[in-house]
Amino acid sequence: MEDIESYLVAIGLLLMIAELLLGFSVILLFTLGLSLLITAALVYAGGIEPSILNLFIAVSVLDLILMVVLWKPMKYLQRDKAPLKVKNDLIGNMVELPEDVSPTRSATLHYSGIIWKVNSDESIPAGSKVIIKDVSVGTLTVGRNT
Repeated sequence: MEDIESYLVAIGLLLMIAELLLGFSVILLFTLGLSLLITAALVYAGGIEPSILNLFIAVSVLDLILMVVLWKPMKYLQRDKAPLKVKNDLIGNMVELPEDVSPTRSATLHYSGIIWKVNSDESIPAGSKVIIKDVSVGTLTVGRNT
């Protein structure tokens, strides 16, 4: 095969782009792509004779070495990140409860054009003015106005 290093570079770049698009979730695609690029550079520099067997061995050994070396850093990229707490404009607003709320009993509240489920860590009677402490999807967490 003529210009085998061009094919190695093309396949290596395609594998690395695929890994990037997958969000570094496979790891093997990245190390295989990188080993193909390194092998192509070695063939171009004359360090490896461009036979199929030599290329297969070089790519396999390089991929094994890269997998061992890059395993921990790549797993670090895949770690779960804690969701960021977003500041919401509703937090700190005062509302009047239409129903009793307690740790075991939720209420519903029509506020700002949305029907919310209202939770609280304490028992609060209906008609009390409360402060919104937290907002999540469809749920308000409220507390007493101190």
